[in-house]
Amino acid sequence: MALLEVKNLKKVYTTRFTQNQVQALTNVNFSVNKGEYVAIMGESGSGKTTLLNILAALDKPTSGQVLLHGKDITHISEKEIANFRREHLGFVFQDFNLLDNFNNRDNIFLPLVLSKKKYPEMKKRLEPIAKQLGIEGILDKFPYEISGGQKQRVAIAGILAIEPDIIIFDESTSMLDPQGKASINAQIRKLHEEKNITILSITHDMEEVAQSENVIVLENGEIAMQGTPMDIFKQEDKLAKMQLDIPFALKISKELKKRKIFKENVCRLDEVVEKLCRLK
Repeated sequence: MALLEVKNLKKVYTTRFTQNQVQALTNVNFSVNKGEYVAIMGESGSGKTTLLNILAALDKPTSGQVLLHGKDITHISEKEIANFRREHLGFVFQDFNLLDNFNNRDNIFLPLVLSKKKYPEMKKRLEPIAKQLGIEGILDKFPYEISGGQKQRVAIAGILAIEPDIIIFDESTSMLDPQGKASINAQIRKLHEEKNITILSITHDMEEVAQSENVIVLENGEIAMQGTPMDIFKQEDKLAKMQLDIPFALKISKELKKRKIFKENVCRLDEVVEKLCRLK
């Protein structure tokens, strides 16, 4: 059974001043299996934010279901919502959501404190995560003392520490410079491959989309395309109409294939580098 199932999701808003009805989502259906890495993309206004709010139980759909472990989270009572999110869903946002008056260690510990974990348990959870993310040397620093990429690693550590069923990344690299984006994308892929973590990433970053296993493209509140990254990137004309591009790595790969250096296209930069190294 799928870890997360979205069934016939529909969301209609009524505008505040004109009282017009706006359909933000229409008949959205997809599933995410345990250990799967799914990317959701689409131009502004495609319904990504509405979908995220429903998945986060911050908003309720007009109709349809969101099942996590078979439980419909759209019917959870307001009293249960906070605990349910904390126990099952992890969110990494673009603006890091760290408290400047807490050092990085305490920022990571905060969700565990809210879950009433004891200090020995928190310390035990943090040590391997800090080592894996390479943040051992900045735990006693404060968020304002470190770079954007390091802040995002601290935010990811806080989510990993609570051991959620699924981690949702919401434009998590959009505030970073190219080097920071590449670093975080590599870290997300590493976590997925080594820890079999279930990831749902809502993103505009094509390099991040390229490293996923399954891609969902939203357009006007509906699923316009779905498939592997390469399945999606092959449909360049459709993407262009939605003001979406293909990854830079795929552009390089296509040019090298045209020159008969590559036999087939790849869409991740590490795959391009690996192929070039093999040529030597």
